[in-house]
Amino acid sequence: MGSGKADRVKLSVLTVSFSIVMAGCAGGSAPAPAPLMIVTAAVADGTVGIAYNQTIEATGGSGPFTWSLVAGTIPAGLRLDPTSTESLVISGTPLGPDTSINFTVTVTDAKGSSAAKQYTMKVTTLTVAQTASGQVQGVVEGDLVAFRGIPFAAPPTGNLRWKPPTLPAAWQGIRDATSFGNVCPQVGTSGQIVGDEDCLTVNVFESKSPGNSQQPVMVYFHGGGNDVGSAHEPPLDSPPLATHGVIVVTAQYRLGLLGFFANPLLTAEGGGSSGNYALLDQIAALEWVQKNIKAFGGDPDRVTMFGESASGYDLQALLVSPRAQGLFARAAMESSNAVKGGRLTSLATLETQDAVFVSLLGCKTASDVLACLRAAPTETLVNAQGTRAFGPAIEPLVVPVDPITVLQQQGSPVPLLLGSNREESTGFGDHTTPLITSSAYSTAIHQQFDTFGSGVADQILALYPVSDYDTVNYALIAVHSDYKISCQARKVALAASGSQRPPVWRFLFTHRFENNSSLNALAAFHTAELFFVFGNLQFVSSGNLPVNYAPSAAEQAISNQMMEYWARFAMNGNPNGTGASNWPQFGATDEELLQLDEAMISFSGYHKSQCNYVADLPLP
Repeated sequence: MGSGKADRVKLSVLTVSFSIVMAGCAGGSAPAPAPLMIVTAAVADGTVGIAYNQTIEATGGSGPFTWSLVAGTIPAGLRLDPTSTESLVISGTPLGPDTSINFTVTVTDAKGSSAAKQYTMKVTTLTVAQTASGQVQGVVEGDLVAFRGIPFAAPPTGNLRWKPPTLPAAWQGIRDATSFGNVCPQVGTSGQIVGDEDCLTVNVFESKSPGNSQQPVMVYFHGGGNDVGSAHEPPLDSPPLATHGVIVVTAQYRLGLLGFFANPLLTAEGGGSSGNYALLDQIAALEWVQKNIKAFGGDPDRVTMFGESASGYDLQALLVSPRAQGLFARAAMESSNAVKGGRLTSLATLETQDAVFVSLLGCKTASDVLACLRAAPTETLVNAQGTRAFGPAIEPLVVPVDPITVLQQQGSPVPLLLGSNREESTGFGDHTTPLITSSAYSTAIHQQFDTFGSGVADQILALYPVSDYDTVNYALIAVHSDYKISCQARKVALAASGSQRPPVWRFLFTHRFENNSSLNALAAFHTAELFFVFGNLQFVSSGNLPVNYAPSAAEQAISNQMMEYWARFAMNGNPNGTGASNWPQFGATDEELLQLDEAMISFSGYHKSQCNYVADLPLP
C-alpha cells in the first residue's frame, strides 16, 4: 500500500465500518424503527364503469398495521381492502361521476403510532362528453362506449331544405345520446318511404379502455347509391374496429333529391352552386369532428375519411374540393368506381335534367317556385325521384374541378387506401347458379356491349374466356365486377400514385363466407369486406339476404388483421406493422396490391390487360 493521502482516506473508512460492526456484536440495543408515515402522494382518478385499483403505501413503524377511513367518503362502488401490512388497496368499479372527492385515511402500527393523509380524487365518465353544442350522454356496450344521434347540423327542413347545413342549436343539460337519430328519407326495403329530414347526426364509438393519448379518428360515410342506406345498420351499428386504437365516427347525409337536386333558382340563391348538398353535409360532419373530437379522446390532426360504394365515389370529389381541404389526413375508398370527366355531371346539365321534378311536384306555375318545392311533402318528393342516379356535380363552389383529372395531375393530397372485392357483381344480381352455357354468356355480353361499337363484345369475350374460370357464370361475374368496380378502383389508384406523391395502397378482397351456403355462393360480393373491416361478423347481409352468421376462427382472424391494417393506416398513413403480412405500396409499374383472405398475399398486375380495355368503356 502506498503512503499517499488517498490511502489514508481508504483506511479510515475501513476502520469506521469495522468499529460499527463490532459495536453491534457487543450487544448494543437495536436501532429504533423509522417513524410511521404514508408515502403515496396522490391517488389516481377513476372512471365510471371501469375497474379501479389503487395501492396506498406506508413505511416505518412496527407491524401489524391497521388502516381506516377517518374523514370523507370514497366514491360509490369502491371499497377499502385493508391489510395488516404497510399497504391499503382501494378497488372496485366507480358507479357515478364526481368532480371532487376528499377523504382521509390513517394507518396505526402495533405500538400505537399513527399517520394520516388526505387525498382528493375525481371520477369522470366515458359516457358523458362536452361538445360545442352541449353535453351528450352515451352508453357502455361491452368493450365500447357508444354515442349515437348527435346533431352536427340543424335539421335541413322548411326553408333550410336545399341549403348548405348550418350549425345545430345548443342545448342545456345533458342530451341523451344512447340511440340513433333518424335515417334520412328514402325508399325502404319493402317499398315504403322511411326516414325524416331531421337526420344530420353523427355516431361516435370509442374503446372503453382507450389509454392516455389522443387516438386517430376514422369518419365513415355509408354507401347505398346516394339514395338509400344509413349508418345505423350492421356492420356499422356497434363496430369492434373502435377497439383497435382508433375512434370510429359514422355520419348521416341527405340522400336522393334532397341531397343532389339542382335548379337555377337554387344556384342563384347559393352563389352559383346547387346539387351537392350531400357533399356539404359530409364536409359539415368532418368540420364537426375537427371541433369536437378531442372531447371523445380523438386527434383532429389524424382524421381518415372513408366510405364504400357510392360514398367512396363522393370521397373522390371531397379529395379535390376546396371546401374539404384541411379536414382530413388520409382517405380510404372501398368498392367504388371512378369519378371521371364525362360521367360527373355538370351543373348546367343537372339543372336541365332536374327541371322535370319541378313539374312533378306541382310547382312549375307557382308564384314562388322555391317556396313551393320546399313545402312539398317528403314522401311525395322521394316518390318523385324515381330511378334518377345521384352523385356529385361539377359546380363552382364544392366540386369546381374534375376529380380524376386533378388526381392524375397532382396525386392525392393525402395517403390513399382503396380496393375492391373479386366478385362485386354478385351483390348486384349476378349469380353463380343456375349454370349458364357458353352461348348464353356470349349472348349476354353482346347484348350489353354491342352498343359501344363493333368488336367491343368480342374483345371482352377474348379477355374473359370461359376456360379461365371454374364455371361460365364466374366469367360473366368477372366481366361485370371488373367493368363496374375493380377496374375503376385501379383507375383511381393509377391516377393518384407516383413518385413524390402520398402513398397509395390497393387491396383485393377474395374471401368467401364459410359457414352459410347462400353467402358462400355469392363469393366475395359487393359490401362483403365491410363486415371484416368493422369487425361485425355476427349479422351479414347482401341486398335482401340477411343472415345471422357464426364466423369461423379463421374469419375472426381475417377480420382482426383487416381492422389492424385499417387502424394503422389511420394512425400514420401506412397499413403495415409488426407481425403483419407486408402490404406493398401501389405503383404504376408493378401495380402491387394485397389479397385479403386467410392468406394475406401480395401480388402484381391484377387483371391488368382486362382493365386496360374495359375501364374506359361507358358506364351505365
